Amino acid sequence: MNKIYLFLILSTLSFAAGPAKPPHPAPVDKKPLNLLELSAKDSTATFEIYSRRITLVQDSILATKKEIENVKKKTTKEAPLKPKGEYEKQAEFEARKAKWEKDIDEKILQNSKPLTDRLAELEKAKKQIEENQAALYCTLEIKTYPEAAAIYFNKEEIGASPAEYNLALPGYAVIRIQKENYDPWDTTLTLQPAQKLKLNIALQEKSIFSSEGEINFPRTLAKDTTVYGYLYRINRIYARLAQIESEIRVIFANFPNAYPALEPIKPEETLQDFERRRNSWQYEGERQANALKQKYDAYKAKLMRSVETLKDNIVTTESLRTTEMRPNAQITLGNYDADKEVFEIDVQDTADAKSPFHFVGKVSIPTDTAKVMNRSIEGFLAGVSYINYPFIIYNDSSYTSYNLAMKELLISRKAVPLKVDGTFKHIGRFEGIEGYNQWSIHKDSLLSGLLKPQGLDLNYALKGERPKIAVAEATETTEAKSSGGLGWRGWTRILTFVPAIGLGAAAGYFHFVKADKNKKDFNKLKEKGDEYTNKADYTKWYNDNEKDLKTYKDDTEKNEKLRNILGASAGGFAFIGLITFIF
Repeated sequence: MNKIYLFLILSTLSFAAGPAKPPHPAPVDKKPLNLLELSAKDSTATFEIYSRRITLVQDSILATKKEIENVKKKTTKEAPLKPKGEYEKQAEFEARKAKWEKDIDEKILQNSKPLTDRLAELEKAKKQIEENQAALYCTLEIKTYPEAAAIYFNKEEIGASPAEYNLALPGYAVIRIQKENYDPWDTTLTLQPAQKLKLNIALQEKSIFSSEGEINFPRTLAKDTTVYGYLYRINRIYARLAQIESEIRVIFANFPNAYPALEPIKPEETLQDFERRRNSWQYEGERQANALKQKYDAYKAKLMRSVETLKDNIVTTESLRTTEMRPNAQITLGNYDADKEVFEIDVQDTADAKSPFHFVGKVSIPTDTAKVMNRSIEGFLAGVSYINYPFIIYNDSSYTSYNLAMKELLISRKAVPLKVDGTFKHIGRFEGIEGYNQWSIHKDSLLSGLLKPQGLDLNYALKGERPKIAVAEATETTEAKSSGGLGWRGWTRILTFVPAIGLGAAAGYFHFVKADKNKKDFNKLKEKGDEYTNKADYTKWYNDNEKDLKTYKDDTEKNEKLRNILGASAGGFAFIGLITFIF
């Protein structure tokens, strides 16, 4: 009974006390942010990592500001301002209030100093992190032809071209360029942190022709493929040319029906007014027809310049040089010319599977060394450089290429380069193969410089602007002698050397003009041959023009030699004349 009573008493006391309170949570150990580590530059940190760091510091800034406000409230509450007394003058109250405010501000400043110091550190760290992050922004410099095109970055318009945008975030981006009467241009790319990207964009005018088979000029003219890749692109352009020629005929055939008909004379219209209206109608029709033809001509010219550019890309690719050492080459030294200090030399490796060659010429070796050598080739090493224009032999289902377009022979003795002069001979086993003669003419044109890269690019194809070629101009000035007169010797020298110089220079210029004309005739004729993509057509063209090609080539080389000889003679006379004036 006593136990039951005791239980009832304890239950009553427990009910009166209410429900049991949960235990007080243990204080959380909030470690302060390591601002030195967070604000340090980190080469591995991404844009997002810096954003998270800024968020962390900003949260701490807000929390610290809140704590400072709490300190202000607590300090003010602990020593409140007593209200104005009944017998207190207003001036006395204002003075007491000012003193109180000053005392409170000093106490607040003292009580919150650790917090305000921390706040300053946090704001400084945030600024540094923002600067670190800003260094990762990407810069876009966008230029378009024509200008004044709207630029959209990730669907947001950022201005008109030309423009520079310095706040592009790293990562995936979509850029779109729009201009009235031009096809829109867009691209997607992944921007790297701190990347500086320059875009030069040629917008394409909306065409009057069908979009099927349209040429993407920037991609088509990119220098990013092989000779066969460029030939494939040339064929695509020729196909487009044939397509637009067919379409323009249809456009002009349909133009009379598409152009609004002339309304007949109106009742209130005089014959003179009708005549004026008819003339205006006719003029506008002719203007629109001419505009169509101009668009066709401009587009066709653009396509033809694109073909030129691709052919220039081919020449550039074919002109690339490769150098390789040939330790197995057979080197033979012949007779020695003591006066010129040169050995006759024969170097060949005709059995090589990929790059056979045979060189005959002379190598310069001093007399003392030649005596010691006694025609021994010990220590000699040969090498060759050739251009990227192989001779290709086609089989039924495969082909084999040979590097026969040799540019230079390299000879060294005991690692010392030697001067050589001579020519590469034809390899006999190739001369009778079909297509070798045509290949050889093109090879000689590349090696001699008749065909050389002109640096044509997208800008030339679209606008017809050729790359600028720097021309060095040499000028010489002479000062008159202090005597102020030439004298009889001076006039004699002038009358002797000036005609000689003039005749030599004139003759040299004459042969220069002839050489240049022959070179142009050769290139013009060869360009016609390059238009044949069918092997049979090309062979027929070559057989018909082989003699002219050889004549142009030989005449060019002959006139260039005469030009150099006569030019050198004129220069020699000029030099001698100058020496006589000095001495």
